[in-house]
Amino acid sequence: MELGVELKPDKPFYEVEYLAKLAEDYGYDYIWVTEHYNNRNPVPILTAIAMKTNRAKIGVGATNPYTTHPALIASMIMTLDEISDGRAVLGISAGDMMTLGSLGIKREKPLKTLREAVELIRALMEGRTYRGEIFECEGRMSFLRKVPIFIGAQGEKMVKLALEIGDGIILNATLPEIKTNKIVGVCMPVCVDDDIDRAKRIARIVVGFILAGSSKSFIEKKRIPYDKVLEIRKKISKGRFDEIELEDELIDEFCIYGNVRDVVSRIEEFKVDIFVVGTPIGRDKVRAIKEIGRRIKGV
Repeated sequence: MELGVELKPDKPFYEVEYLAKLAEDYGYDYIWVTEHYNNRNPVPILTAIAMKTNRAKIGVGATNPYTTHPALIASMIMTLDEISDGRAVLGISAGDMMTLGSLGIKREKPLKTLREAVELIRALMEGRTYRGEIFECEGRMSFLRKVPIFIGAQGEKMVKLALEIGDGIILNATLPEIKTNKIVGVCMPVCVDDDIDRAKRIARIVVGFILAGSSKSFIEKKRIPYDKVLEIRKKISKGRFDEIELEDELIDEFCIYGNVRDVVSRIEEFKVDIFVVGTPIGRDKVRAIKEIGRRIKGV
């Protein structure tokens, strides 16, 4: 199993760059930097990471075609691939409903939107133009690079689409039974902390954000009362994170938390091609990255 890490650029770029280099030194195979408008932009940070690393694959995890046109996504990831000497990977999804909603963007036709976005990006990588019902691009790129495309997915229909159009799939904090020859990864929030109660408090907030950004169909399939999710969204929008209430079973399903030994034991239970250590990683991110890498990759 390959190992990845998800880094949130909510700190100065050099701190994120340091964690990325540390992860590579401790055997991690993938470094993903998250994209969210209220954090630092991942693209210049990934450029800095590209210059400091030499082995790990790097990419945005994940961008979406609602906030950025697919042609610009293609240009971005192809440029990063050039800078990193062929180590770029593209993570793309339909975005999360709460974030898009906070920008006044309607997440309309997510399946078709994502399908056309990936088709357009692939067309540009292959030197072609593209015309769909939602997106089009009449021009061609001045340079060509082939970059693997990983689809971030959660619900049943999105997982099916991802397996059809992606080079790989990164499942968001869930692991349905999948039969495919494509690369399957899962990104699970991880919180390493010897204080289990403190870890659980942090995990509860993280899981609250996951559920708040999930589609109604996914919530219903998980048999979670939708009114509960609406209440969580309301609390998040008002910054009342500590008031989020969730059952322990839900926290355990969507997040891995506890001491390093217990966290690694749970990670090793996953039968996937890539396990991505998701944010918040741990109270001490440096220690968590080192210990997880050392125990899983033997570095």
